[in-house]
Amino acid sequence: MSDYRDFLGDSYNEESGEFYHNKAKDKAVNEKERCNIIISGASGVGKSTLINAIFGDEVVKAGAGKPVTQHLEKVAIPEKGICLWDTKGIEAKNYQDTMSSLENEFRQAIDNANDDCDIPHIGWVCIKASSDRVEDRDLTLIGLLAKRNIPAIIVFTRVTGKAEREFVEEAKLIIDKEYKNFVRGAYVSVNSVPYEIDEDFVVKVKGLESLIEVTEARFPEGKKSAKNAFLKAQRLKIEKRLAAMKEGARKVVHFASAAAGTAGASPIPGSDAPIIAAIQSTMIYKINTEFELDADNSKMTSVLTGIMGITALAQVGKTVVSNALKFIPGAGTLIGGAISATTAIAITEAVGHAYIAVLEKFFDIETGEVVLPENSARILSVFKDVFSYKV
Repeated sequence: MSDYRDFLGDSYNEESGEFYHNKAKDKAVNEKERCNIIISGASGVGKSTLINAIFGDEVVKAGAGKPVTQHLEKVAIPEKGICLWDTKGIEAKNYQDTMSSLENEFRQAIDNANDDCDIPHIGWVCIKASSDRVEDRDLTLIGLLAKRNIPAIIVFTRVTGKAEREFVEEAKLIIDKEYKNFVRGAYVSVNSVPYEIDEDFVVKVKGLESLIEVTEARFPEGKKSAKNAFLKAQRLKIEKRLAAMKEGARKVVHFASAAAGTAGASPIPGSDAPIIAAIQSTMIYKINTEFELDADNSKMTSVLTGIMGITALAQVGKTVVSNALKFIPGAGTLIGGAISATTAIAITEAVGHAYIAVLEKFFDIETGEVVLPENSARILSVFKDVFSYKV
């Protein structure tokens, strides 16, 4: 982070000293780590069911589907840090014409992308296990990913019994004849929702956690940010989700502290305190986003005000000393700036790590969500217990 202005964007007005909560929230969401997944397969294989089972109920409906081409659609869900690419209208009938079009559409949308953010990081190729055979279209879809070196996982859907399991084993052999070195054994069998065979027997949900594990392992080197985004977004392996959220939040604290340091080094007496407060407020909104927490403005205003109150003595004690030094010409300005910058960094780090501890305290390990109490006083009480900064 080269300058605090980069961190704040338009969420803070330096002339008026006004902090804009909504702009800070929007900036936090837009800058969240993102994972792009392309999910391909014929119509009716259960792609939407699979997506909702992994990322949460109604995720597909929640995203704003945007047609990219005739057979490709993007569903962006920025608050979850995921963007889903979905192949549309892939049928056995006239599949050759469709695949020819899809090849051109891949070239248009992916090969010619100007930004790495617009390229899928991982691909799921979905094949219904109750099919009679592996279709040529399925092999072609795998080939489209292989040609672009987009790591693929072959997901057999609706695996509910012996016949489906036998199909899966036969399908693996067929796919491995052509794509063994590409797929590298990344096959997963799933049943995304309970399947009732009769009133006395229901096939349970299975295979979803395996899909998360295999997907995690398939992310390319150098795509740790995308992998973390995936782990934060999935809703089944909760401990991994929490660990990824905390890692993302710690990155936010690091960048916020660096930004506070540039503000603290300002040679203008008294100018850094409101800016540092804005940086810390923005940091808290960014940490909220890492934890998929969308707290309303009134609650966050109360929490932010309370946090600034709790940390005020630590900030004021050092600010007075630094600002006094800043009035001294020459070397005094340099020394004062250095002390203030160091202090700004340390306090911002302390605030950030304490707030992460607060959210972890209210993290429900069963649901994978942060559930804040209605009473802000309880939130601030926990913050006060964990906040540690020595003047």
